[in-house]
Amino acid sequence: MSTLADQYYIKALDQYPYSLEEAIENLGYALSHNSEHSGANYLMGKLHQEQMNNLQKAEEYYIKAVASNPDDLNVCIDYVLLLIILKEYDKAQKLIVYTNKLKGIDLSKIYSLRALIYEHQHDYEKALSLYQEARLEAYDDDCMSRLNNEIKKVKMKKKLIDKSNGKTKVS
Repeated sequence: MSTLADQYYIKALDQYPYSLEEAIENLGYALSHNSEHSGANYLMGKLHQEQMNNLQKAEEYYIKAVASNPDDLNVCIDYVLLLIILKEYDKAQKLIVYTNKLKGIDLSKIYSLRALIYEHQHDYEKALSLYQEARLEAYDDDCMSRLNNEIKKVKMKKKLIDKSNGKTKVS
């Protein structure tokens, strides 16, 4: 049975990101009917992150979405990505550990997220190792291609750092 909050959420989902004004209006209605609606909080978080560049507000909505539905893989993964952007690596690692236990998780994404943390911290050896682990868990061509590009990017960064530091490792 669909609630009014679900109906408004579905309308917002259909409108996002093409009609932001209508998406925001429908999300407002959805959240006014159910302030803990996981999908509406998640989409509002994405909207704040991607369209308004309000990362703190996005985090508030992601937290509400995770609290309402802690098994939602999309929310967990996007929240991890936001935590990495915010340089909250410990929180991101903890959420990755939790997400890794959820049914249906794509292990290549888990390895990729962990690699991204190390890449942000300029630990390119660990990042490369984890991206290579992610390739072992990739089961489609798009994922494999994306991971190969990530590995090339990290190798290029490592090479630049090695050149500028006279072959010394950056920690």
